[in-house]
Amino acid sequence: MRRLLALVIGMLAAVWLSGAPARASTLDDCLAQHHVCVTSDGRSLISQSQQAQLERQIGHDDIYLVVAASGSSGYDAAMRQVISVLSAQHKQFVVGFLDSRLKHFGAYNQGMLPPGGAASIATTVVQQHQADQDVFAALQDFVRDVQQQSGSAAGSASPGPGAAASPPSHTLRNVLILLGVVLLVVIGGFLIWRPRRMRRRQELNEAKAAAQDDLIALNARITDHQNDVSVQGNPEAAAEQAAALNAYERGTSALDAARRPGDMQAVSRAIAEGQYRLACAEALANGQPKPGRRPMCFFDPRHGMSVADVSWAPPDGGPSRTVPACVDCERKIDQGLQPDMRTVEDSSGSRVVYVNSGFAPAYWGGFGYGPGLFTGFLLGEALASPPIFVTNEYGYGEPGYSDGGGNFGGGDFSGNDGSGDFGGGDFGGSDGGADWGGGDFGGGDFGGGGDNFGGGDF
Repeated sequence: MRRLLALVIGMLAAVWLSGAPARASTLDDCLAQHHVCVTSDGRSLISQSQQAQLERQIGHDDIYLVVAASGSSGYDAAMRQVISVLSAQHKQFVVGFLDSRLKHFGAYNQGMLPPGGAASIATTVVQQHQADQDVFAALQDFVRDVQQQSGSAAGSASPGPGAAASPPSHTLRNVLILLGVVLLVVIGGFLIWRPRRMRRRQELNEAKAAAQDDLIALNARITDHQNDVSVQGNPEAAAEQAAALNAYERGTSALDAARRPGDMQAVSRAIAEGQYRLACAEALANGQPKPGRRPMCFFDPRHGMSVADVSWAPPDGGPSRTVPACVDCERKIDQGLQPDMRTVEDSSGSRVVYVNSGFAPAYWGGFGYGPGLFTGFLLGEALASPPIFVTNEYGYGEPGYSDGGGNFGGGDFSGNDGSGDFGGGDFGGSDGGADWGGGDFGGGDFGGGGDNFGGGDF
């Protein structure tokens, strides 16, 4: 009877032990035989049946869970020893370490997930279960999420309700970026290009109005020469007068064809050519040689070609400069008089000196004015000084702010247990040892890549 009773008890013990994970005396032995290692200190958080469920869920995937109390060296040193043991046994793995003393859970990845992947999952599951304090459910969710994100067979076969959502598609993001770029282009066109186009159109209209006056003046002079007997009686002078008429016609055609302010220089060059031909006709009619080419009269291009360069200062002040002048304007300068400066109507309807008109660079430059005169006066009576940007010891703009050291996108999660980068926080619990030798797991630095441990306190 006693033998039968002993046999029954032995069989029951064998059955019970077959459903429970074998105990191991060291951390190395446990991680070599099992995927889930729970010390006696961890039994208050994970029971034997729950440990067995986690083992079945993990299957043959390189996922490991350790539930144990860290020693006096803290969470960091304990996690480093776990990683050291697994690194010696496996090329790639994901490990989650639940500190039963601190109730802190973190994770480490080596080769199975993108950098930061395991830490991110650990942080997420802790946040999801901080309210219900369901540690077992959090570990189940952690395993499922790692399986899904690593693309393991177990994860794809049974994603489970706690599995993390698949990585979001970037299609929507790319579409939004494209729409944002299109919107910026449209806004830029409305705020920048449209006003610029309108300004150029206005400049073109103003230049055309001035060119029309110049063509009328040239045509009037050509008509006068046609009625001048001395010009018509001299074949060479008459030929120059005919050339002036051709230049006038080219100028008229160029005016009709102009679509941009820059096209207007073809008009002013044709007018300047016509004025030069008329000067040649007058010289030949008077028995003189043809004059050399010179720019038009600076004070008013309608006066015709200049005959000399004179020193002139603006009446409202400013340095003297040398400008080309026709006979009449030269005479006034010699007499101490101010020649009448050509004025044109600007976009506001006011009369301004023609050299300060908005279309000056596009049109008046075709009358032969030199670069020095053009940049020194035509672009403004006094070139404005560039703005001065004041700097300080911080350089341009507002001074930056120091974060007191450390990196953004990671770092301490706070806590008073000295757990450093792995976060933590002391919720009490036993400070006892473990089945693997008690006290600290060990310490020292560990090599290899992976990610930060992340996670948080339950």
